[in-house]
Amino acid sequence: MFKAIFGTLRQEFRLDSIPFQHAVRAALAITIAVVASKFLDLRHAIWLPVSVIVVMRPSVGGTLRIGWRRLWGTVLGAALGVGILFLNPANTVLISLIALSFFLVILLRVFSYTAFSCALTAGIILLLGMLFTDGWQFGLERILDTVLGVGIGIAASFGVWPNMARKNLRKKMFELVHTQAVHFEKLTDSYLHDSVSESDLVSTRIDASIKLDQCSEIFREAAAEPGLRGWQRDNLTRLIRVFTRMHRLLTAMSTIIRRGYGGPLSPIADGMKNILQVTQDHYAWLECYALHPDECRPVPDFEKAVNDFIRTVGDARIRGDFEDVPLERRNNISAFIWNIRSLGAEIDRAGRRLHELRHGRESNLTKGK
Repeated sequence: MFKAIFGTLRQEFRLDSIPFQHAVRAALAITIAVVASKFLDLRHAIWLPVSVIVVMRPSVGGTLRIGWRRLWGTVLGAALGVGILFLNPANTVLISLIALSFFLVILLRVFSYTAFSCALTAGIILLLGMLFTDGWQFGLERILDTVLGVGIGIAASFGVWPNMARKNLRKKMFELVHTQAVHFEKLTDSYLHDSVSESDLVSTRIDASIKLDQCSEIFREAAAEPGLRGWQRDNLTRLIRVFTRMHRLLTAMSTIIRRGYGGPLSPIADGMKNILQVTQDHYAWLECYALHPDECRPVPDFEKAVNDFIRTVGDARIRGDFEDVPLERRNNISAFIWNIRSLGAEIDRAGRRLHELRHGRESNLTKGK
């Protein structure tokens, strides 16, 4: 364990390392916060450096995003706490409200950071108000500490090795599309050849889910940074929604393929192999377009492959090839067709969103470009 830790430290201990830059930036900001709290003679000097630690993120957008939410939550929570203290409620009421506040802290943390900060601040102020006669003053001090902490954190993010989240968008999108493509390839091999274990499928699905979460976070951070136009921020939001729908379709296809009962039916096996291969090619094109848009091959004609497959299925039905096939398996084939067509449409949509993000909404992504 220690060998791995020291190996990581040795690897990241360089000036061009983002973790190293963030560590230096945060250390400088925390030092300034400690000095400021001593200079201002704050009664709770620890609150200011803690605010800096909480709001600082490796990217400018991350710091802006979390700082703005913490500021709003603290102001609302302090106002709520001070307002309740001015009403001078009985201790039993205060204890109940404090318990409710910390219950909401745990409940809301994963849903809304603003609401979490609001509940935390209100709970702390109510607790101090029950212990001290001048507890309401802690609310004002809490607001001051948060404002200063957010200000110091943002200033450090812009002033010391500023790391803009949008610089890493291409890399993160490529990694996300690649992990989804790997998962789809595993699904294809499992369906056609039954050569992939369940643990491998779960592992690649988890990898794709982790990359989706990471990409979503960096998209939100990039959208919070200055320099982007409104329509670009909207496109970032739309694009991550497309990637999310793609992941859900892959999850649904995993269930469908596991119920494939020995692979595709022989009358439509070639058609299924073709459409699965075209989908893999479609994913490969999107990988390339995410990272190197000028070096990509023409966009695969996915719609033609889908239409050919549907025609093959229709011919098989006319010949009566499905007469002896159980209803559940026929429904499985229909669900497969719907999901694969939807996945191809989402890949197309992702390519268009990427193109609009780079070239504007007036431009068009055409086949072969």
